[in-house]
Amino acid sequence: MLLPTRPSILYRPFQPAFEKTLQSYSEYLPSLTDPFGGGIQFYGFYMDDLNVNQMFVIPEGCMSLVICCYPDAPSANICGTLFKGRQGFFVRSECEYFVIRFLPGYAEHFFRYPIGEFSELEIPVGDVIPNAAELLERVALRKTFHERVRAFEGFYQTYIGPQLEVPRLIAYLTDQIICSRGTLHVNDLSKDTGYSSRYMIKAFERYIGASPKLFSRIIRFQHVLELLEMKDYKKTLEQIFELGYFDQNHFIKEFKEFSLTTPKKYVIKGTTGPADLMDASLNTLSKHL
Repeated sequence: MLLPTRPSILYRPFQPAFEKTLQSYSEYLPSLTDPFGGGIQFYGFYMDDLNVNQMFVIPEGCMSLVICCYPDAPSANICGTLFKGRQGFFVRSECEYFVIRFLPGYAEHFFRYPIGEFSELEIPVGDVIPNAAELLERVALRKTFHERVRAFEGFYQTYIGPQLEVPRLIAYLTDQIICSRGTLHVNDLSKDTGYSSRYMIKAFERYIGASPKLFSRIIRFQHVLELLEMKDYKKTLEQIFELGYFDQNHFIKEFKEFSLTTPKKYVIKGTTGPADLMDASLNTLSKHL
């Protein structure tokens, strides 16, 4: 499969609390031909006192390296794959944050540990990466987001070197799940590849940090968020309920598990635009959610 056509490489997770709330939010998606092979994305923002307790991180099937760029006292945590929505990753206010997101399957190459060991955890980067102090020094002292991207690239080329790689089986499975928007069953993947469900689960726990089933649910949820950003809510509802939810209660329960809110409240709080233009659409959606 040609690299540019891989759905896993083109996957772009959505974190609404950051992207829609923080005016300082910036992101950078490197070229597919750079040393990261398309397996890394960057984003950054300034966290102030007003927002520090309002930030909720939702599952995305990825692992991140979060750097707080205090010039005099920088710090960084490895944030493992999340199973549920949660609060608390970004707890230092009046700080510029720089985040390196590793797309599904790519983190193991960088950290040299089974990714399942980090799931649902925050671990100081110094406990894992031998040259963590140099990484913090290179990144935190830079003044702009893109200077920090370049600083991380320099660190990567010095200590990691080869292009990020992901095992072929993991690449194929994550491609299939993302392309299907999370609707494929593990048994279907087992028949397709010839590998047992047990083997695939072990591989996913090592390279993704979550089971294929949970990863599929996360991808489906991320697609639901994408659909909810559309303005045609009737069409959105039709597409949502084609994604394999058993019923309305199943959909609402899973949405709340990942987002810490209901679909109705998400739409009301998260949709932009003049209220008088939204009321009719929101009332229609609310009746179904």
